Amino acid sequence: MQENNLEMDNYNIRITVSDDETAAYICLKRPVDNIPEYTLNMLLDYARNAGVVYGINEDVLQTILVKKVFDKNVKFAQGTPAVDGQDGWFEFFFDENVDTKPKILKDGSVDYSEYGSVPSVVQGQRLVTYHPSVPCRNGVNVRGVSILAKKGKDLARLKGKGFSVDEKGINYIAKYDGKVTYLDKRLVVDNELVIEGDVTYNTGNVEFQNDIHILGNVCTGVSVTSQKGSIIVDGYVEQAALFAKKDIVLKNGMQGNGKGKIEAGGDVKGKFFEQVNITCKGDVQANAIMNTRIDSGQDIIVSGKYGVIVGGSVSALRYISANIIGNMSEVRTEIKAGFDGDLFVLLSQCEQNKAESEKALRDVTGALEKISLAMERLSTPELSKKRMQLMRIKIECDTKVNELEKRLQEIVDQMAKSNLAKVTINKVVNPGTVISINGVKSIVTEENHHVEYARRGAGIIVYNIGE
Repeated sequence: MQENNLEMDNYNIRITVSDDETAAYICLKRPVDNIPEYTLNMLLDYARNAGVVYGINEDVLQTILVKKVFDKNVKFAQGTPAVDGQDGWFEFFFDENVDTKPKILKDGSVDYSEYGSVPSVVQGQRLVTYHPSVPCRNGVNVRGVSILAKKGKDLARLKGKGFSVDEKGINYIAKYDGKVTYLDKRLVVDNELVIEGDVTYNTGNVEFQNDIHILGNVCTGVSVTSQKGSIIVDGYVEQAALFAKKDIVLKNGMQGNGKGKIEAGGDVKGKFFEQVNITCKGDVQANAIMNTRIDSGQDIIVSGKYGVIVGGSVSALRYISANIIGNMSEVRTEIKAGFDGDLFVLLSQCEQNKAESEKALRDVTGALEKISLAMERLSTPELSKKRMQLMRIKIECDTKVNELEKRLQEIVDQMAKSNLAKVTINKVVNPGTVISINGVKSIVTEENHHVEYARRGAGIIVYNIGE
């Protein structure tokens, strides 16, 4: 507190200003006998002399004089506090923090029951409301000095797709039915087809551009295709065919009877797969895989209480992990990690093909330039026809070069993944199992516990990993 004291004859006035200078207090000492009383003008003059010029409440001072309030601090001046502005903020009308990852149970198995539980919305539903910033208000202290307030900041409009925004940029509305997410500061409504019952022979095949969510089962004899999105099935899948550009998730599992088929551009996940043919570019994750053929572009992870792979042939470009492989009956089970072939030969051939295609592209581009120059001097039907033929050839060459460039990158990626190829058995691998690492085979002739197989040089090494 800042104090100012005045002593004159038998008068004593003390004025105190708060540290933040937003309030001032006055204390009057009782005057001795036969001395004139304090006056309002006297108090006002002293307040000004003490530097207090703003927010003075004369009624308070008058009350002090009338009631003869002595030897007590009384607040007589109050500044106007600064009011900070408030930043703009978004109010979401859905849970934007949904965790769609499958749950790991105590026994190590994976529970897919909550997978894909992303909020659903309907066309016209309000998704988000923007609350604009609130302006600030500067204040004034008792000394008459301005107190600057913090200004509120407005936020940029949300980016994303599948929604519209009103003219004022306040309300965000879903354009169509689907599922809504807010990830990486992007608001996205994905068009989703929800099938509430089973997909059967009577309902027919299902084909949709975006995500498909089947709340029931997928029965024998039908196919489900998502051209650009993912497929989620809450129930069971029988002898059916599932095709998706992204992921395929079966919250229960699939019994394919040898003819069930799954193809995915992303991951494939499910409780179990039995007698199914699976091809995917990502991972395969399950709690059990039985008599199934798998070709995975990355890893195969089988976990849980059993975590078993028995029968069939499973192949992953990088990594295969299971608790148990094979069984006591020594059922033939093929486990392949890495690439079964010479990637360097493929890479060399692809590079040669790309070089030839690039030369053909340069040749046709040069020919087109000559035709264009000739047509500047004399345009004839023959030259126009020749130019059209060369344009078609150029487009074909362009396409081929791009395809070969993409294939080259795929081979390089495959080489990087296959260099890490290994097979991990957390419990036991049984006789009857054939393990291949980058084309080199090892036949299991006796039980091995807690081991890992990896390629070293021209052979395969086996080492313990502990319990």
